[in-house]
Amino acid sequence: MLRTNLTAIVLLSLIAPLIPTPGVAAASTPNAQYSVGLTNGAVSVSLILNLLQNATLLSFEKSFTLPLVHVSAVGSNSTNLAQELQGALRSKNPKAQVNNLNLQVVSSSWSNKTATQWLNISLSFSVTGVSTTQGETARTDLSWKSFAVSSDYPVGNVEINRIGEKYLSGLAADMGVHSGSSSLIQIFYHVNGRPIDSTQFQSAVNNMTILDFSSFETPVSKWQQSQVSVTGETWSFTGGRGLGMVYTQEITEGGQLSTAAYGLFYDLTGTVTAPYGAQVAGDTVIFATGGFTEVAMVGIVFSTVVLWSGAFLFERRIQGKTGRKKTQR
Repeated sequence: MLRTNLTAIVLLSLIAPLIPTPGVAAASTPNAQYSVGLTNGAVSVSLILNLLQNATLLSFEKSFTLPLVHVSAVGSNSTNLAQELQGALRSKNPKAQVNNLNLQVVSSSWSNKTATQWLNISLSFSVTGVSTTQGETARTDLSWKSFAVSSDYPVGNVEINRIGEKYLSGLAADMGVHSGSSSLIQIFYHVNGRPIDSTQFQSAVNNMTILDFSSFETPVSKWQQSQVSVTGETWSFTGGRGLGMVYTQEITEGGQLSTAAYGLFYDLTGTVTAPYGAQVAGDTVIFATGGFTEVAMVGIVFSTVVLWSGAFLFERRIQGKTGRKKTQR
């Protein structure tokens, strides 16, 4: 019994580092807002957009809030949106097919305590027709990742794409009127990170769309690569910070400058995850269809045999030395 336990303990201590485990870094990293995952012949897409508005804080907009919404589109009632997305993807790759679409849209009430209101949009779907396999090598085209939908899309009475025109036009008009700058106050306008003249602010806001991911046009090969864990390769990219509509006040008082931004804001960051050992060429991800898991398991089985033999010989040596010491006594 002692011999069996000793062999098992030595073996476990030697083989443990070879067993793939979930990456610790992945667990502590915030979820990416635009995630594309690749497996053998399948591509999954997850979009999580968190939009924050604080325009209600403005003295001339105390009555403004986004409508309270809680809507979804899944199964048969998501067909039209799936077709809209598919049309946008096919402008990049004519063979792209959108499947299994699921949309959830929820807004919170305005909070006086946090001085914020949230609009959360969650969209997931799978994409087929963009991968080819030759032998044990798969190639997946991701050029469609920078798709954009320009048309409106209502779910019930709730607009989920052209929200600028639907919900923010009056707010933008009021902000445009309050453009007076002086030696003490400077007013600036931005839409999706671009400076806009006050006279064009409402028009620019009206053209805002949420399902616009053109900022991810940069090829994946130029994204930042990192290995999250031994089970996959990851590339990350920042599509934009502080997107949306922004009305900024810069106030100089007593020689001190203070800045306050109001409007509706959100960020866009993205990741592409592929099997271990995957490589990219432009927007094409190339990887072995067997994936890391099969290769790793073969290696672990082989290593188990070798290490078990090593552990057994190591134990015999220990027992041999122990026996010799007892004889000397």
